[in-house]
Amino acid sequence: MVRDSMRDGAIEWRDQLRNDPSARKAGAFLIGLGSTLGVILGFLLIAVNPADLLDGQGNSSKTANVDGMIVEALESDTEGGEPIQNATLTLYTFDGDVLAGPILSNSAGRFSFEDVDRMEVRLEVDAQGRVSEHRLMVPGDSSQLVISMERGQGEAEVIDLRGDSHLDDSALLGTAIALGTILTGLAGISASISAYQGKAYRRTQLFAFLGLWSRGGVFVGPMLILIGMAIVTSTKSQFLGKPARVAIIHDPEGAD
Repeated sequence: MVRDSMRDGAIEWRDQLRNDPSARKAGAFLIGLGSTLGVILGFLLIAVNPADLLDGQGNSSKTANVDGMIVEALESDTEGGEPIQNATLTLYTFDGDVLAGPILSNSAGRFSFEDVDRMEVRLEVDAQGRVSEHRLMVPGDSSQLVISMERGQGEAEVIDLRGDSHLDDSALLGTAIALGTILTGLAGISASISAYQGKAYRRTQLFAFLGLWSRGGVFVGPMLILIGMAIVTSTKSQFLGKPARVAIIHDPEGAD
């Protein structure tokens, strides 16, 4: 008896919900609310410029130390790796001007340039009976430098430690994601309007599904949209269908 009454009550509530326009409008409101959160998120993403963030991080300290160690290059499993004392180190700008130094490595092979401007520099290392080493770098990008020097004369190939900058790619990707977020949010808002008017059920559900990808409020927006889609699905019968096409046959003989 109780089970039957509960089932009858659920069926009656479903029928009332199916035929109640306010239920459809409530679903439309939830879809619109979740999609609006997504549009807001998209504008916030556009407002954040990756270049500004990185510039702010770099400008927090305009100078940095250049620390490291000079060691012998490994010649075998048992030879090499010993620290080199009295190696001469000099920092140059890319214009060829001396920025810091020259200094000498200590008995442990260690060296340190203090408070060097954060800019692209060239580090030259020379030691008697060793091949000179050159590094292109930005002070502060590497915590410790370990430079190994081989026996011989001449200069080794220049090693670039600056790395590639992907700032432009990051900015482009972030802008594309932000624009996609806004577009999918607008699609959800369009679905909300269609659901409120009771028009184009399939298009409403399709655009509401696209609105899920706007990710407003991380999971809050998509959850609201899903609940709205479920309510709209239960009120499918309220949507206007396509008018039936009636073929009109003209009978010349039967015409008066």
